[in-house]
Amino acid sequence: MHNLFLVAGMVAPSTRWRDAFADGVYVTWDVAVSARLKADVVWLGAAAPNWKELLAKALQQFADAPVIVVSNAPNEREAMSAMVAGARGYCHAWASPEQLREVTQVVSRGGYWIGQALMSRLISVVNKGLPMADELPEELSGREAEVAREVVAGRSNKEIARVLGITERTVKAHLGAIFAKLGVRDRLQLALRLRR
Repeated sequence: MHNLFLVAGMVAPSTRWRDAFADGVYVTWDVAVSARLKADVVWLGAAAPNWKELLAKALQQFADAPVIVVSNAPNEREAMSAMVAGARGYCHAWASPEQLREVTQVVSRGGYWIGQALMSRLISVVNKGLPMADELPEELSGREAEVAREVVAGRSNKEIARVLGITERTVKAHLGAIFAKLGVRDRLQLALRLRR
């Protein structure tokens, strides 16, 4: 997986990003275009004054690659601006290397990454507008159905683990199985799938 970070002004990738993607490339827009660089995932920082303009250019230049916006101070307004403009992900610039790699995996599979707070807010909007299906899909095991219900209720992995008395790692494993069985890519798609 080839990760490309577009450097703008003084905004460069964090040391955690560089740790996450040892083979990742970070260059200015001009270098990326003149060298005709290819990328599987494109990253850019919201701290750059022209990040929205750069996002629009990146979406055109790297049409087949999802674009992720990182922020030093993530907030819902900026996240919504990024997503409406076409970004496939929005996360904290100083997220752990493991989480940054997870973001890459999600968006490269066609999903969206917007962080737990905004995802919970979107799921709560879905919950208010659509009633829960009477029965969950039969392909889910009993424990997977419990995890799915908790996700649809808007709970984080940590909260689900506490409620169900399991580890966060087990919650993630169940979510992976649920997503695969139901053909969904993220929590929002799961919520929509389980709502009528």
